[in-house]
Amino acid sequence: MREFLQRVPRWALVLAQLAHAASWVLLFWIATQQGVAGLTPAAIAWIHLVGLGWITLTALAILIPLIPATTGVTWQAPRLQHLALAGFAVGAICFPAAWLAFDRAIPAVGGILVVAAAFYVALALWALSGAARGERVERAVARAFSISLIVFALVAVLGATLAGAIAAPVVPTWFLHLARAHALLALLGWLTLLIYGVSARTLRLLFAERSRLLFAHIVVGTLGMAGAIVLAAGAAAGSLATMWVGAVAMAIAAIAFAVDTLDIVARSQGALVVRAFVVASVLWSLVAIVLGIGTLLGHHWSDAFGYVVLVGWVGQMLDGHLASLARPLPAWLSFVAFQSAVLYGLMGLLAGFAAPVALAAAFGALGWCAAIVALGSVYRPIE
Repeated sequence: MREFLQRVPRWALVLAQLAHAASWVLLFWIATQQGVAGLTPAAIAWIHLVGLGWITLTALAILIPLIPATTGVTWQAPRLQHLALAGFAVGAICFPAAWLAFDRAIPAVGGILVVAAAFYVALALWALSGAARGERVERAVARAFSISLIVFALVAVLGATLAGAIAAPVVPTWFLHLARAHALLALLGWLTLLIYGVSARTLRLLFAERSRLLFAHIVVGTLGMAGAIVLAAGAAAGSLATMWVGAVAMAIAAIAFAVDTLDIVARSQGALVVRAFVVASVLWSLVAIVLGIGTLLGHHWSDAFGYVVLVGWVGQMLDGHLASLARPLPAWLSFVAFQSAVLYGLMGLLAGFAAPVALAAAFGALGWCAAIVALGSVYRPIE
């Protein structure tokens, strides 16, 4: 895993970790100064700081070496790929800042993000087209990456459309429906499906074990993709029945992924702290299923659902991969702190109390500091 991560653009990982740290500071400020009631501009800034600045920037950086390693293709224009990543990084940092301090810049920064995302995706699809001449497995992996990246581009276009609509004198009637579809497609169609696809390869690197449940991969890939698209389409159309169809498909995919991943972890002899992170991530994904179903049933759980998906499910899987490079003792401290952050944040958002969310932010900051110590203590310059 270390040799693989050495090929990731280091500046992007550093910037993503700084965004991760800033997200806990911002969450603490929101909880202590504004409370947790309502989707305020600061809350929207926090969501995008986590989703874009930390998670998506990390994912796009990792894809640069991962795509060639798993599909056998080569980047046709590697310098342009790094340029597209840099453009996205600028937008990912400036977009939350615009929500906090200069809302008139939101449409312009949204435009930067969609152009950079489209540029990155176009270059990636160009490279992935070379897998058509490869083996069956390579073609399948390339197809999965292509679908995920196309969904990412769609998420960016929807986001830019929403950002442009904010500048209108009157907010369009379709705004709230499209915003909900954008959020669901980002959380479930981009980030979740990307983890489903990427982890099929990276879990082998972490645990030296292969999946024994090949049918689960078919269920996860097929129902996961269909469910995310149907769920987002139902949200855009305001159709609760359509959303239920998509939600059921996504729930089945999540359960299949959980069973397959837990089976791999149970057979592994890998580092215990890494296994703990991966198991925690999977369990938080199951909690997210309950929260999502509860939201469709009419409970006001949507904020808690988004928080658990971002910080619990996606965030802990990401942290688990980084923990494979870290010293065990501080990595265990970061594990305990991060799980506390997810738990207290969940409790505060469900109850509508700001104090637990502020405590979650404090635990998150502690977990980040411990993770940096754990990584820094084993750091060796790339030769």
